[in-house]
Amino acid sequence: MTPNDMDKTLQRIDWPAAFTDGPPRADLPFRIKQEQRVLLTDAGVGIKNGRVQLPQGLLQGQNLLLLLEELSLPAANVHDFDKLKVPYRAVATDLATGEPVVLKSGELAKAMRASMSIPSALVPVELDGKLLVDGGVSDNVPIDVVRELCHPDVIIAVDVGAPLAPASELTSVLSITNQLTSILTVRNAQQQMKTLGRKDILITPDLKDISSIDFERSPEAIKIGYAAAETQRSALNPLSVSPDAYQTYLATRPELPNAYHPVVDFIRINNNTRLSDQVLEKQLQIKPGDRIDPQQISRNLNAIYGMGDFDQVNYRLVEEDGKTGLVVEAQQSYIGTDTLRFGLFLGTNMKGDSLFNLSTAYTLSQLNSLGAEWRNFVQIGGNIKLETDFYQPLNENQEYYIDPYLGYQQYDLDISNESSRERTRFRVRQAQIGVEVGRNLARWGRLSLGLHYNAGKNELRIGQSSADEGDFNDSGYSIRWAADTLDSLNFPTSGYFGNLHYYSALTALGADQEFQTLSLDAFKPYSWGKSTLIPRFRLAGALSGDLGPQNLFMLGGFLNLSGYQSGQISGQYIAFGELIYMYRLDNASAAFTIPLYAGGSLEVGGAWNDLDDVSFDTLIPAGSLFLGADTPLGPLYLGAGLSDGSNASLYLTLGKLF
Repeated sequence: MTPNDMDKTLQRIDWPAAFTDGPPRADLPFRIKQEQRVLLTDAGVGIKNGRVQLPQGLLQGQNLLLLLEELSLPAANVHDFDKLKVPYRAVATDLATGEPVVLKSGELAKAMRASMSIPSALVPVELDGKLLVDGGVSDNVPIDVVRELCHPDVIIAVDVGAPLAPASELTSVLSITNQLTSILTVRNAQQQMKTLGRKDILITPDLKDISSIDFERSPEAIKIGYAAAETQRSALNPLSVSPDAYQTYLATRPELPNAYHPVVDFIRINNNTRLSDQVLEKQLQIKPGDRIDPQQISRNLNAIYGMGDFDQVNYRLVEEDGKTGLVVEAQQSYIGTDTLRFGLFLGTNMKGDSLFNLSTAYTLSQLNSLGAEWRNFVQIGGNIKLETDFYQPLNENQEYYIDPYLGYQQYDLDISNESSRERTRFRVRQAQIGVEVGRNLARWGRLSLGLHYNAGKNELRIGQSSADEGDFNDSGYSIRWAADTLDSLNFPTSGYFGNLHYYSALTALGADQEFQTLSLDAFKPYSWGKSTLIPRFRLAGALSGDLGPQNLFMLGGFLNLSGYQSGQISGQYIAFGELIYMYRLDNASAAFTIPLYAGGSLEVGGAWNDLDDVSFDTLIPAGSLFLGADTPLGPLYLGAGLSDGSNASLYLTLGKLF
């Protein structure tokens, strides 16, 4: 690359995406998107050989490796680094011994990836039986490597070691890990620079507060580096050659294509997981005879990675018998296929009403070649839930599936009578057994049909005795169409969400009485700059029959007629619409931050027990103001809500609302 090429490349890189693992959320399998509504899917541990297995780092570096493979694609067939246009060495550190490891051959992208594996932040890279981490730990300014490789008359050394951060900035695992690495790099860099002679040139850019993880500040770093080199112009000038001599030098360098997009003659899958090669190959949109598109390949491989249970999914190009092959390598997850993932929800409206739920899911994945999963879910707290299901894809592209399940739950149900101001609370206990069959609509949606046996009991806790107490049976069938391409469930800024659900209770299946319901929930974020506007609406009602209290539709709570308590408004019919505005307070282009937001909402809605009562006059206006943070434990909101001028609440919520 020319310096101009480097500058353009740095400007186009999406650094937050590069330092996350896997595809954008919109490209995840629909089942994983559903899990994200309850579980922290990035916070999991493995159960391997009967023991808890922790990850080797916060990030696998999947997207980073794919980025490096794309950038180094013109040198895909060069495995001897001496044959690159500029002879190259990557310096890594052997994690077992602490000694530097000089990489001079192999896959260029993997060598670069190994040399920048910040301990604890990025998982180490295994090469030739060694576990490799960032070379800066052992040899950050590798003057000794240059001497051995080039036997130079003059060494031009550049020390870009980041300054140590003050104590006030050591506020996260990443910042502390980065500080420890910086301490090591500063010490070994000083030792190397002491070996420089009088002829040698040392350039030390004054990076000030730009640390080694401030990738989004590369334009600033470039200017600082250029200014530092200018200070050494008088020392560098004597080393230059004439334009003719330089062109002669360039002509002697190995030829590499500026852009390398060969036609693929064959595809090979190197797969050490339980999934069949055909399941992985179905995710590839490239076929033999197609020309290489590195960005498309990255999307395809990330789609495979997003299926879960992989350490990394990458590719390389090979030449065999005059033919070009695409080799896809899928590596089994280090923590194994049996995982524990956790979920958390905390909520209070500052009026004495609070809810705490802690959940965990133990999932056994890749039970067969099609990717079956057995998931066991437990939730404790205000709402108790036990559920087990066996998800079985029915074909190799995982388009069709069957999902039998068994569950039990307990939860409090509050119903308010607005006319009498009386409040009734039931403790609902419900057992469920059923099966769902469906079709995954690519990655964006799902169409499903379910048969359900639902039986339980409403136990009166607060209020007057009523006919709604006692046993109930709501068994029936459901049809659901769902779409979800949101970029985030915490603070969505793009994509869309829709959920259309029809339910019919049938006495033929054991229900006490027949009824039918239909509900629709949809919203779509629109973003410009740091601002996001989210129009959202909900419509639901009974098509026939009368609903028991456990089937009523609820409104109330933060961003759901803010100001009212959760579930305070209920009925057989509801209508709700809102407009949410969010503004991001911090730098959206930074790779390692906790995003901060400020925003508010305008809301209107109502609930009715009779269609004749539905009118615009009975709609309730509401609104809210909030501050939010996208924390590793989920979205944290501090908000205030007001409804129809008389109901006000303060909210503190940790958990997903979208």
